[in-house]
Amino acid sequence: MPGQLFPLVFAVVGALVFGIGAVGLWRSLALVREGVRASGTVVRLETSYNHQGGSTHRPVVGWVTEDGRHMEVESPYGRSWVGGFRPGTPVRLRYDPLRPERMRIDGYGHGVQVVFVLVGLGFLVGGLSTALRLTG
Repeated sequence: MPGQLFPLVFAVVGALVFGIGAVGLWRSLALVREGVRASGTVVRLETSYNHQGGSTHRPVVGWVTEDGRHMEVESPYGRSWVGGFRPGTPVRLRYDPLRPERMRIDGYGHGVQVVFVLVGLGFLVGGLSTALRLTG
């Protein structure tokens, strides 16, 4: 059993990463299906720095909801480069009408969740198959 412990830990980590990615992807797809479309504008970029001097830029988007509320919401996704999200840039987005702070910029950041699902699945399958090989 001790020789199987490491592959099983690897599989558990993979299951956790897979679960995080799957929940995020499910939420994003729910916004695509049920979210309200809106046009917004990048109001500003929120920049955070890590201890190694790297930076992450997250666009803050402003728009008006269907019921007339003015919203400014920071994207949950960021990049190390500014790209096309400079202040004043128009964007398309979807938001949850019951919780408009849950918004996603169309075509931005959703690939991260797919990567989590695939990497998690790889760790899970690799860990389990290695553990099973060690038992036989």
